[in-house]
Amino acid sequence: MTTPPFQSIRSIIEDKFSAYLASNMPGVSVHKGITNEVRTLPQVIIYAENSQAPSALGSHNNGNYTVSIKAYVYSSADDDTLDTHRNRVQTLKNLMCDRATVQALWTSSSQGMLYDIWITNDEEGMSQRRYGNAVDFTCFAMLPPAP
Repeated sequence: MTTPPFQSIRSIIEDKFSAYLASNMPGVSVHKGITNEVRTLPQVIIYAENSQAPSALGSHNNGNYTVSIKAYVYSSADDDTLDTHRNRVQTLKNLMCDRATVQALWTSSSQGMLYDIWITNDEEGMSQRRYGNAVDFTCFAMLPPAP
């Protein structure tokens, strides 16, 4: 008996968005959620914090999930101006909310589908000579069909 592939909507989301941002934000290191990678500034961390079946679908969610994503953007105050950091944050927001482009990243037969994504919050701060933003997104996505 073969073991079916691991299907986690959170892992799929992190994989898709981290690769997309890495290819569209040159000079910025992009990481997925919880990793032990060495991280350098400037950086973006894409973390699919949680997922849940939409309550409106009842007990038969058919692989549909609402996923909360945190995108952390960090820049060095010694290497970048606040304006440079804020432009980086705006670039991330523009990329993540380009619904048609991010929907096209998925192949429905093998990777599921992204229905929609929207921004829900943006918090900015500074600590230890580092600018930082935590930008929250919610997306509605579906797992690929079972093998």
